[in-house]
Amino acid sequence: MDDNDIVTPALEKSGFSVRYIQYATTLIAQYKGETPFSIYLKKYFSLNKKHGSKDRRIVSALCFGYFRLGQGVIQSISLENKILLGYFLTQSTLRPDGKILSDEWSAHLPKPMNQKLDLVKEVFDVKKVFPLAFHLSKEINATAFAYSFLLQPKVFIRVRPGFDAEVVNTFNKAAIDFELIGKDCLAFVADTKIDLLLTPDKKAVIQDYNSQRISEILLAALAYLPANINCWDCCAGSGGKSILAVDTLKNISLTVSDKRKQILENLKKRFAAAGIKKYQSLVSDIAVENMELPHQQFDLIIADVPCTGSGTWARTPEQLLLFQENEIDRYALLQKNILKNALKKLKPGGCLIYITCSIFEKENEGNVKFILETLGLELKECSYFKGYEMQADTLFGALFTKNK
Repeated sequence: MDDNDIVTPALEKSGFSVRYIQYATTLIAQYKGETPFSIYLKKYFSLNKKHGSKDRRIVSALCFGYFRLGQGVIQSISLENKILLGYFLTQSTLRPDGKILSDEWSAHLPKPMNQKLDLVKEVFDVKKVFPLAFHLSKEINATAFAYSFLLQPKVFIRVRPGFDAEVVNTFNKAAIDFELIGKDCLAFVADTKIDLLLTPDKKAVIQDYNSQRISEILLAALAYLPANINCWDCCAGSGGKSILAVDTLKNISLTVSDKRKQILENLKKRFAAAGIKKYQSLVSDIAVENMELPHQQFDLIIADVPCTGSGTWARTPEQLLLFQENEIDRYALLQKNILKNALKKLKPGGCLIYITCSIFEKENEGNVKFILETLGLELKECSYFKGYEMQADTLFGALFTKNK
């Protein structure tokens, strides 16, 4: 079977459209996965100043549309036609800055997704988009999760305590559309220039909706914690969960650690913007036995552990093609090692909050079983925070207590 025997969207045969398809084809063919594709693309544009803002928008849409097809497209069609197919399925309107598809296919762009999928059913099966589905947690709706990759995730901000009205008014005055979720979460379409109106972390934090919902587990932990909480964010990264913990729990003594010195420098800048001044910081790879740990014991340990990130791949869809199955076991073992070492510093009666942004059973339910059977903690609650039906990330969170 060749390209002429199957249904694929037709290119608008103009110098404009052919040129952009050529750019996208070259970029995808040369990409080896050493860095996230968004960084690879940004570096390319910075080195090739000939591309203006229109070029960047169109080439980005073509490339990311291709990656969003994941494993769902048959392999016999050309890379160019896969790019066209991805563009057709992930765009809903004609771009004002140029037309890529033929008039016939452009007319189908605004149609409901089920109708568009029916048009290309000979070459694309959305249920096959996500690889390694047999590793998914049984809690995840595999079909809905696969469909979610055809939509670009939204951008979410969490308004910090006391700034609700002010932040909402800022975006209203600027005539920027948003959806208000609850009283302190705002959702925007992708690429909204939020940081042009707000200083990140001062009054609002750019944070996925379900990452924000970890506050629900933090609040549940209060039932088991003392009035003055000594807290360790042991895989702190750039500090998003730490800022959430400060805003949610209020009266905490905070220690943060990460194995990457540079990311703790980023955390330091974020904490300064957030007004967090009193905390201890430690560079330590706690997955390694005998690595330096904090000297004190903690009432609360937050372990937002390194993971496959599979619940966030709609933001990095290149992982649908690049991710290797053996990475699941590697991350699951890494997580176990982090937990074994971190829990040496948990006080009797203290709480562990275990977090991943993965949808793989081994990283979540598998490690819950490990914590219960090997590390001797008691499970209080656990759940998936499912984002695949609202253009958000999917996270897993669990709350444990240590017997006194």
